[in-house]
Amino acid sequence: MTKQYYDDFSKLTLDKMAQEMENLTYLYHETKVPKKHYKEQLSKGYEELIEASVSVNLVNTIYTTLTALQKESPKLFYEALLALDMGFKPSTITPSQYQAMEYTFNQYTENKPKHMLDNCYTELFDNVVENGLSFTIDNTK
Repeated sequence: MTKQYYDDFSKLTLDKMAQEMENLTYLYHETKVPKKHYKEQLSKGYEELIEASVSVNLVNTIYTTLTALQKESPKLFYEALLALDMGFKPSTITPSQYQAMEYTFNQYTENKPKHMLDNCYTELFDNVVENGLSFTIDNTK
């Protein structure tokens, strides 16, 4: 089997590995990422790296549960979200809150918005995905 670049790369010291990563990144459309960045990322503890993975798994569990609840009863799902957002408990709902909740759901279904969240947040999400967080933050100041 032919020896590959990875075979030597994996044996490098942290400093040399970071330098090689900087060099490789530059080869992609002359993209400059300093060695310091790679050194910091490679020096992170295992716990820090796992934290994001655990968070994503928890979000996935909640997402799966919410998706099932939404499919089971879109009306009750929306009304529960409305109660969360407006800060009232369904167990202590007043007649006026119930009336407002029912009417709000009816208006929601008639208008059929593309997203459940406010447009400013869905646009922010799309902007960060498209342009990156640093660019988005710099342009909102």
